[in-house]
Amino acid sequence: MGVGSRRVKTSDGGKVAVRMGRPPLVDREAIIRAALEIGFSRLTMPAVGERLGISHSTLYRYFRSRDDLVAAAVDHAVNAIEWPGPGEDWRAYLEETAWAHWRLYSAHIGLAREITALRVIGPALVKRDNQTGVHLLEYGFDPVDAVLVVDMLAELVTQAFLAAPEQADGADDDAVDVLQRRRQELIGPWIDQYDPRLREVLVGAVSGPTAAWFERKLTLFLDGAAGRRAAR
Repeated sequence: MGVGSRRVKTSDGGKVAVRMGRPPLVDREAIIRAALEIGFSRLTMPAVGERLGISHSTLYRYFRSRDDLVAAAVDHAVNAIEWPGPGEDWRAYLEETAWAHWRLYSAHIGLAREITALRVIGPALVKRDNQTGVHLLEYGFDPVDAVLVVDMLAELVTQAFLAAPEQADGADDDAVDVLQRRRQELIGPWIDQYDPRLREVLVGAVSGPTAAWFERKLTLFLDGAAGRRAAR
């Protein structure tokens, strides 16, 4: 450890060298990047401060609370995803939108839990939902059905990622693999309790690719939306 630095304890009991003197320059973007690198499940203000080499109290100059930082990080993550534009087929548009949500949650496995419990909603999510709803209106959907479809489509993807354990959050984990293992852990001990006709389907659901099962659920959901649209 050189002159002008000292060692401080980290949240996990280890120690890191912190340079003394003038603190490093930080801004909102640097803090948001650090938060995303840490991962939503491990995100705390002290953890971000440690990563940036600053006192976590400094972060409150930029963000009022952890929730405020999470909302900004969610906005950044949402804006980093390539979202589809509307084409001639409403169903193809919704399928592409669902898979864009899937890529978002795959990149940030703790994000589903944060969005479910989020107390501060950022503009990126609002803008995304509004754009999807407006496109559905242009496709001929009733306003009520447009809002229902947007809401249920987002929930369908979110639910798929809620089962991921918190410790899985991080760059070294494959989100989809983690989800598949978790589903096997949850269903495995109880599989014999199901009717044999259902058991075969459930075994296939938890042993096969997670995305393949999600695609079947998405197809069923879109079939329902198609029937609703046709009825109107």
